[in-house]
Amino acid sequence: MMKKWGLVWLLVLITTFSLVACSGSDESSSDSDSSSTDDSSSESSGDEVVTLKFIHWINEDNGKWEPVIEKYEAENPGVEIESIPLVDNMNSLDYFKQLDLFASAGEDMDIIMFNNVNDLVKRIDAGLLSPIDSFMEEEGIDIDEDYNNSYGPVDGEYYGLPMKNVTNLVMLNKAHLDEAGLEIPTDWTWEDYREYAKAMTTDEHYGSYLHTWHNFQSSLKLMGNTEGSTVILNEDGTSNADNPLLRESLELRYQLEQEDQSSVPYAEILSQKLDYRQQFFTGEASMIPIASFMITEWGNFTPDFEIAWAPWPKNEPDSEVYTVMGGDLIGIAESSEYKQEAYDFMRWLSTEGISEQGIWVPSWKEAELSIILETLASGTTNPEAVHMESLEHTLDVSNPTKTFAPESYITEVLTEFDAEVEMYLLDEQDIDTTMENIEERAQAVIDANQ
Repeated sequence: MMKKWGLVWLLVLITTFSLVACSGSDESSSDSDSSSTDDSSSESSGDEVVTLKFIHWINEDNGKWEPVIEKYEAENPGVEIESIPLVDNMNSLDYFKQLDLFASAGEDMDIIMFNNVNDLVKRIDAGLLSPIDSFMEEEGIDIDEDYNNSYGPVDGEYYGLPMKNVTNLVMLNKAHLDEAGLEIPTDWTWEDYREYAKAMTTDEHYGSYLHTWHNFQSSLKLMGNTEGSTVILNEDGTSNADNPLLRESLELRYQLEQEDQSSVPYAEILSQKLDYRQQFFTGEASMIPIASFMITEWGNFTPDFEIAWAPWPKNEPDSEVYTVMGGDLIGIAESSEYKQEAYDFMRWLSTEGISEQGIWVPSWKEAELSIILETLASGTTNPEAVHMESLEHTLDVSNPTKTFAPESYITEVLTEFDAEVEMYLLDEQDIDTTMENIEERAQAVIDANQ
């Protein structure tokens, strides 16, 4: 079923030989001695150095890769890691364009990083990634037991390990909560969210902000689905557009923006080209459903208020908290000649390495969450702004919804979905017409890809 790109991956095996001085001491020879062209000396004393090319989009200033890599190399002599960010702007869309060009040119790569499972699946279909099941079986690990945001196998095989854990949650301005006489939510529903938005709306700011990501912030209730898919496709590739939770999600957003006028209207978001960070950190909006990457990723803003955190609102008051957990994934290039070494490094990076890095919440379940969160907060421009108690509670009570690797044509379906949702939110068509069109357009894409 896998569609190969049909290109030949050419790899140049780089070997470096170290010479040991014959002085009888244990010290290494100097650089000049190491450059000797004495073949017999090289053959008798040199060991091959494996260089792994690590492809990603996160620059050194933000990723702080060097100390992490240095630690791994010190613990694993004979292995060197070359960090290669393909873009300077940290834009993942630009990164994937460059990755495809990089691959089609036959450039060397061993380890590849992804920020979502959809783009991972695309590159699996293209033959870019190698399955890792044999390595996991040999190590004796269960991806679901070891990691939080695991994903389903693709055609029965796994192609990457979860790295960063991104948990959907709600971020709130605690000063606005206090002004409205509201407690930080610890267990709530979407009806509660609606009431909070009303209560925090004033002449100076809205109580809520929902961005232009329709597969996220126009699908709020669907993303907390406890019985099936949280996206517009089912695991078998059939349409999930007729799920009642999808209709309820669109209606909720419309009620917030048009009826309650407690959330920034979609028309205003488009016309003013609003940004979600700007809206929240400047106090223009009191809360936003977002994800845990916002613990540290504040952009150019430094909040002068305390940020409170709340679990993803529930669809039913008596259920537990279920929310989408995603995040970065890391896989092995099919063209790599060092697959075992690549697996060893990415297994370490997705466990001890990311914990040492202190930038993101790891997917690794054995990580010390409280220590990680303290480290993350301390690295921000205003550590005191992070309300630690509510953040720890939110992450502690959150359970992952069912995840799977969707069919690669999901991006086409979402394009059709976005167009219909926009017309609904702009009052150009009613909800019945919108849902009917979404179902028809989604099925058309599915049929075209059979």
